[in-house]
Amino acid sequence: MTEQSLLATLSGVRLHIFHPDSQSVRAFCASLTQLGCHAQHSWPPAASIPADTQLLLVAIDVHQQQPLSTLFSSARERDIPIIALADSHNARLFPLLLQLQPNAIAERELNPFALIVQMIGTLQTVRHHQRLRAVQQARKARGERLAQAKGVLMQTFGLDESGAYRLMRSEAMNTRSSMEYTAERVITTLQK
Repeated sequence: MTEQSLLATLSGVRLHIFHPDSQSVRAFCASLTQLGCHAQHSWPPAASIPADTQLLLVAIDVHQQQPLSTLFSSARERDIPIIALADSHNARLFPLLLQLQPNAIAERELNPFALIVQMIGTLQTVRHHQRLRAVQQARKARGERLAQAKGVLMQTFGLDESGAYRLMRSEAMNTRSSMEYTAERVITTLQK
């Protein structure tokens, strides 16, 4: 992959950064805007996440444990990936990070290059997992429809499961259609 195609991963991404206000955070937000991101910044962590947020960067502070827990829980419910920004020299943060379970962890002191690389990797990984989940859900739905069609054939014609499957497979081959299409036809035709 080229540098341009990797940076294209960030184009149009809407992210929110929960980090204490500083010049480095404002400069980082400006850099992200130049890359095509829509970056917002606030502090302290809030339970409400803007509706169109696609990625969160959150500074981890032990004094903000309850708001962080609420924020992370809300983000998980909406399937929003989170990169925790933590001080790697603070051992007291380790239990909190284990509890929060972010998608990735980066240094709290902003290193724009390292953080952009982490953002790209996190977004690509999350998108890959979302595609896999969609494929698995589609397979499950197809399996359920095939099972439903077999059940309709078994009930209507008194067939056993293998006989219903053979009948559907034969019909699919004769009509040069997929098993999924044949299952849908069986269900819509015979369930009336």
